[in-house]
Amino acid sequence: MTTTGMQLGPYLLRKRLGTGGMASVWTAVDGAGRALVIKRILPSLAAEAEFVAMFEREATLSARMRHENIVRVLDHGDYEGERYLAMEQLHGRDLSTVMMERAARGAPAPGLGAYVGLGVCRALAYVHELAGDDGAPLHLIHRDVSLSNVMLGFDGGVKLLDFGVAKAMADQRTQRTQAGVLKGKWAYLAPEQVEGGAVDQRADVFALGIVLWEMLTGRRLFKAPSGLQTLERVRAAWVLAPSTINPAAPAALDAIVMKALAKAPRDRWQSAAELAAALERVVATLGFGRSELAAEMASLFGEEARAYHDAQLHTPPRGAGPLGDEHEHEHEHDTVPMPRIEGATLAELRGHAPRRRMMWRLLLAAAALASLAVAWR
Repeated sequence: MTTTGMQLGPYLLRKRLGTGGMASVWTAVDGAGRALVIKRILPSLAAEAEFVAMFEREATLSARMRHENIVRVLDHGDYEGERYLAMEQLHGRDLSTVMMERAARGAPAPGLGAYVGLGVCRALAYVHELAGDDGAPLHLIHRDVSLSNVMLGFDGGVKLLDFGVAKAMADQRTQRTQAGVLKGKWAYLAPEQVEGGAVDQRADVFALGIVLWEMLTGRRLFKAPSGLQTLERVRAAWVLAPSTINPAAPAALDAIVMKALAKAPRDRWQSAAELAAALERVVATLGFGRSELAAEMASLFGEEARAYHDAQLHTPPRGAGPLGDEHEHEHEHDTVPMPRIEGATLAELRGHAPRRRMMWRLLLAAAALASLAVAWR
């Protein structure tokens, strides 16, 4: 992490949390001393029209979203040629980090997976139903639902992050006729994305199914040693029921997850709202909620969680809501050419290795017991 005192428009940058494929992420304060996060497009990409358009799209879409399960964008702008987003600074850790910390204790309780999945599902339902200024549906697809894009708060909150590759379904035709690109994290793609077929909001349902499966089992579902092998696993979409790995997973959750992971979109839950309704019933049965997630976070990140709760007791709330702790954020997008024809072999993708994870993630993995780290990866 890099510390600085550089000014970016109305914001003072304090610490760089990490750098991904498109942007760097910083802690910062505004003129009133309020803590937040700044996401800056990388200087090397500032002249690339595609990346600038992607960043601008994220800013425009995120700024209009207001939902308790979606990270809030407070501001966006262009300062002397540098484009940025200013976002609420969350207290907690992303789900990937939580799962890595949890590895030594085995898979989390099924209630945790169901509760977190429900929060993400509600966020997706909101995104999928979002309308434009004219009231017409935007038909958005997030396209990057993954462990690292789900934030769990020390207060038990669940937030969906990163709309950098969100697309309207209307854009898909143009993308296919130009051969397009395969965007998002490979291990969380839907089979139709790998095959170059039409993609709709059911691809997000499939990605959430992967997240649910991994939370319930404590294992990666499609992740393989190479990008090619990962894509081949996704394309086959061969999945065991979570309970075959974690007997504590109830039959109701098994059924929900397996339907979300159906290879053919027509066999899945047809909307995030439909999936959310099913998860609500399971969450109610398992009796897992915000306080239980807060307790789980406290058990994993005791000192930091206690510091957060102590700060909440001694600091009066600000008008914009609870902001303040560091939010470590990963951008792990892989971009490779897609085959123009569905029958094309995946051998075309050889040589395109996934980008490396950020240094803090590698350091964290190295600190874990070697055998457990290998099992999770």
